[in-house]
Amino acid sequence: MVVNMSSRTGTIDCRAVSKVFDHRTVVDDVSFHVPAGTITGFVGANGAGKTTTMRMLLGLVAPSAGTAWVNGRPYRDLKQPRREVGAVVDGPGAHPGHSARTHLMIMATSAGLPRRRVDEVLDLVELTEHAHRRVDGFSMGMLQRLALAGALLGDPGILILDEPVNGLDPPGILWVRDLLRRLAKEGRALLVSSHLLSELAEVAHRVVIIDRGRLVADTTLDDLLADKSHVVELRCADPASLLQALRARKINVTVEGDALMIEGMSAREAGETAAAVGAGPVYWLTERASSFEDVYFRLAGSMTRESPARTDPVVAS
Repeated sequence: MVVNMSSRTGTIDCRAVSKVFDHRTVVDDVSFHVPAGTITGFVGANGAGKTTTMRMLLGLVAPSAGTAWVNGRPYRDLKQPRREVGAVVDGPGAHPGHSARTHLMIMATSAGLPRRRVDEVLDLVELTEHAHRRVDGFSMGMLQRLALAGALLGDPGILILDEPVNGLDPPGILWVRDLLRRLAKEGRALLVSSHLLSELAEVAHRVVIIDRGRLVADTTLDDLLADKSHVVELRCADPASLLQALRARKINVTVEGDALMIEGMSAREAGETAAAVGAGPVYWLTERASSFEDVYFRLAGSMTRESPARTDPVVAS
């Protein structure tokens, strides 16, 4: 059964927000806006400042400068925070000896929420048949669903979700994708981080990318990919020589396993360059449109793809 949740709206704003820990700047002058009715993908590598930014929005960390606001004010100023903001940051935080229903009932009672809401969110995340099971017997995917149930208890207009598909199987990922879309259509503002860039590309309206604490992109996904640029994938006998030659010409190129991913030239030009520098026989040469992953790795300068090729590229957490 699908629960018809009440229409809610909300907005998220970071304005020139910075955070310094022990003289080390973790977040540096970051500004972005998450409008009502949209899903914004939040992307950043390990140490980029993504988690710290989310914690500042949730009042768990105080900004060193700037403002991190939800619905136009700091989280700490919200009179009924669970009715305005739901979050999944560190899992459900449930006592392992409690059942899923008991855990949610404790949350609802402490937040002054109606008890009926517990059964509604259990139904919404499809955990009703497991409501009386102890949490320590839950799979990672079930724990993720329980965390989402907790975030939705107050029927909030804002959702801040860190890795909501972590631990879910493919059907579960499709289910989360559909849920996020429905929540956004109801007018909610969603800030969603994920290591699965291709998964974010399926649901996000906007993308915020941070790298080494600084904002490198805040735009719609369509605009991010609007340049229609292409990537050439090339494998040859001596990729090191070709890599050196391309970088000497200021060509943007990254390494993915034994392949060079080349931007700014056609497949024919790349093949001719390999021959000119004596890089040996070319074993593989193909050209395709840039993906979200390609754009991300180009913009996030601290990341390289010098690892085995992946079917579904991920970012370090």
